[in-house]
Amino acid sequence: MLHSKLKQYFGYETFRNGQEETVQNILDGHDVLSILSTGAGKSLCYQLPAYITGGRVLIISPLISLMDDQVVQMKLNGEKNAVAIHSALSIDEKRDIFKSLSQYQFIFCSPEFIYEEHNFKHFKSIDFKYIVLDEAHCLSEWGFDFRPHYALISKVTQYFNHAQVIALTATLTDKMVEDIQEITKRTFKIHKEGLNRSNIMYHHFNFESEEEKDKFLLNEIKESGPTIIYVSSKKKCHELADIIYKEGYLTGIYHGDLDYQERTTVQTQFINNDIKIIVATSAFGMGINKQDVRTVIHYHLPTSPSKYVQEVGRAGRDGEPSQALSLFTSRDLLILNHLAHDHGIDLDMLNLYEQGYQLNEEVTTNIKFLLELYPFEQLKDKIQAEQDQKLAAFHYMKNYIQSNYCRRSYLMQYFNESVNQKDKCCDNCNNVKLLKLPNIKEVKRRISYQNRLNAIF
Repeated sequence: MLHSKLKQYFGYETFRNGQEETVQNILDGHDVLSILSTGAGKSLCYQLPAYITGGRVLIISPLISLMDDQVVQMKLNGEKNAVAIHSALSIDEKRDIFKSLSQYQFIFCSPEFIYEEHNFKHFKSIDFKYIVLDEAHCLSEWGFDFRPHYALISKVTQYFNHAQVIALTATLTDKMVEDIQEITKRTFKIHKEGLNRSNIMYHHFNFESEEEKDKFLLNEIKESGPTIIYVSSKKKCHELADIIYKEGYLTGIYHGDLDYQERTTVQTQFINNDIKIIVATSAFGMGINKQDVRTVIHYHLPTSPSKYVQEVGRAGRDGEPSQALSLFTSRDLLILNHLAHDHGIDLDMLNLYEQGYQLNEEVTTNIKFLLELYPFEQLKDKIQAEQDQKLAAFHYMKNYIQSNYCRRSYLMQYFNESVNQKDKCCDNCNNVKLLKLPNIKEVKRRISYQNRLNAIF
C-alpha cells in the first residue's frame, strides 16, 4: 500500500533509506524520532502520512530560509495548502495568513513565533494531527542557552496532546535523544539510519599562515564545482568573498545579517547554478534543496562533530562523488576556543540574575523563559551539563585536526557508529584525490589606463 501511495503522491517507485520505516511508524500511531542522513528526504516522511490521513501538520523549524525553501518546493510539486508564517513577513502578510490559517494543511513557523501568545491564539483552534520538529537536534544544541524557546516546545506538544510528534534530524547523539524526549514530554519510537555518506571524501589541510591558506583556497576553487565555503564570522564572509570575486569568480554571501530578500536571492542563484560558490556562516544550508553541491570547504571548522557532519552533508545529495575539505592554521584554534565557550547563558549569568543584578534584556528574557520549566538549581545543573557537552565536542574537533586516524571513522565514532570504507574515504587512508570540476571565471577584470599602456608598449 505504501509504495502505491508513494507513487500516487510523489511519483517515486521506491523509498530512500529509512523513509518507509519512518512513514509506517507514523501511520501506526507512534510519536517518532527519525535520524536520517542528510539528503535522505526527511520532508517526505511527514508529508506522505499527512496525504494518506488528510491530517493537518504544524512544522516547527529553526530558520526562515528553511521554511521558505520547503514551502517553495511543495508548491513546485503542486501543493497549494502550505504556508510559512514568520517575522520576516509584513504585518499585512501575517494578518492575511492568520485569517485563513485553518485552511492550510501544512503550516511552518519557528518556536519563537508560535510561543508568542498573540500568535499562538491563532493556532489553538486548529486540530493538528502531526507536530513536526524539523532539524530536531536544535532542541538539544540550542534549547538551554541559545534559543530557550526550543526548551519550551512542551507547551505546544502538551496543548496539542492528541497530535503525534514527529522529530526529524540527520545527526543525533544519545544525549540529544534524552534531551528531546525530556523537552517534548514524549516517548518516541526511534528509527536510525547510518550517518555515513560514502560518496563524500574527507580531506584536511594544515597551513602555517592565513596567506598560505588563502592561496590554497583560490587554487582549489578553480576545479571544485558548486561549492559552499563555511567561515566563522560575517566579517570574514565578506573578506573572503571579496578575495574570490577579485580572482574572477561569481560569489554569493550568506549570513544572518542579510535581509530576507538578500538571503532569498542568493539562495535561489546558488540553487540554479547562476553562481557556483557561496561563502557563508553556519546560517546557510539547512534544508537547502540543492542536489549537486560537489564541495564543502570549512575555512573555519565548527565546534562539534554534529555541526560538521551536518554541514558536510550538504555535498553530494545526488549520490555523485563529492568532497569535504577542512582548512586550519594555529590561529584558528583561538576562534574555535572562543566559539566553544560563547554561551548564550552560563552559570555566571544565572548567579548574577539570582543575586538581583541587571543583565541585558535578551539574557534576562531567556532566563525567565527557562525558569518557567526548571527551578534555579535544576537549571544550573542543566546549563552546566550543556557546557560540559559542548566542551567535550570542542575537544573532539580539536583532535580531528591533528588526527592520523581515518577521519570518517573518527567522526562516526562520535555517534557510536562504526564504518570501514576501503575506497574514496579520506586523506589519512591515502585513497582519495581532489575533484577536478572546473569553475569558469565570469568576472571581467577592470584594466586601468596604465595597464593598457603597458599592454601596448
